[in-house]
Amino acid sequence: MNNKQLSFVSFEHTKDGFRLFLPLDDFVFDEQDYEVQFKKAVIIYEKSIKKMKMILNEIDDIRQKHKTLPAQKVWDLGNKIFELQNNLSDISLQIDGLYHHLVRDLNVKRKWLEKVIIFRRYIPDRKAIPKSMNWGKCEKGTRRVAEELYRKFNLDKNG
Repeated sequence: MNNKQLSFVSFEHTKDGFRLFLPLDDFVFDEQDYEVQFKKAVIIYEKSIKKMKMILNEIDDIRQKHKTLPAQKVWDLGNKIFELQNNLSDISLQIDGLYHHLVRDLNVKRKWLEKVIIFRRYIPDRKAIPKSMNWGKCEKGTRRVAEELYRKFNLDKNG
């Protein structure tokens, strides 16, 4: 586990993209370093939101065609959220109010987003999810289903 101090940041949507906000009491960067770090953070956030929106568009397309939504596709979205957090952590930042930001910027319901993140949290490897499994089987009891899938995956993998 990484024990380095992370500063909380917020992002606000502007006409040109996103703007970063950081409380002054959380300011942990060298004076010369902060502007570069802020620009990196905004780029990381913008790129991550774009990738997540692409996955959400794919999910919407699947739903509009009345097809079953593959659980792996939902895991992919959750994984992008984890990648966002890891990428910001690499530059000593974390989002203050992650759910608030993602609900606002992805235009999704918080409860659904919570399930997506729980699903990804308890299944660190996409291969643990059968390709044929649909999200509907995971939505209720998300944590229980995810833990069971990952347990079976580890049993199969380790013999």
